[in-house]
Amino acid sequence: MKLPWSREDSSTGLFGRPDRESNDDEGQKCPGLAKILEKILREDKPEILDLGAFCGATAVYLADRGARVSVEELEIPAPLPKSPSKPAPGKSLRAQEPAEPPPPIRLDQPDGKFHLILIWEIADFVPTERLSEFGAEIHRVLVDGGWALLLSISDTPTDGHAARRPPRYRVMQDDQVAREPNDGPAMKRYGHNPRQVERALEPLAVQGIHLQRNQLREFLLFKRARSG
Repeated sequence: MKLPWSREDSSTGLFGRPDRESNDDEGQKCPGLAKILEKILREDKPEILDLGAFCGATAVYLADRGARVSVEELEIPAPLPKSPSKPAPGKSLRAQEPAEPPPPIRLDQPDGKFHLILIWEIADFVPTERLSEFGAEIHRVLVDGGWALLLSISDTPTDGHAARRPPRYRVMQDDQVAREPNDGPAMKRYGHNPRQVERALEPLAVQGIHLQRNQLREFLLFKRARSG
């Protein structure tokens, strides 16, 4: 789905999970978003891509700040098939048909368009072995000098502690967001630690990691301009 609109307590610790899955009417501080908006809103008609579940209030807020907003709800990619470790009954390992790989991760967006991509918590639902593929797509659609905002837990979630679907984010102010449940079937959530996220999303450069009140890590990612 694509919808165009026009109109500190820092930490790099390794462990954390959101407190619970519930409405957050008062919102929570998101200093990374404020830092990025302060930079990109200097551009003439900056382009923002929201990868989360659609939130009209967020699109309207950012459009009112002078941005053009596109929304794409990323289809969560399947894990890569595992190579068979032993043959099926009656078959040799060599004779077994290899499992068909899932389709590549692809954003329905042109190269080098966006000054900011709001990834929110989507990356936590991408299988660990496909994070680099996901990061390559983020890199592809960012302009040189563009930014991405990513939120992540960093250990395996337990029942009652973490959303089982990517939650919806409502931007209330430049530095304040509300995290809201997103209805639908449960999905597998992975516990990528911060080092895994940093390595997988290269060549995007991590410009800061902030520990939010609910124990989510907030990553600021930057696409360096090509030299020459």
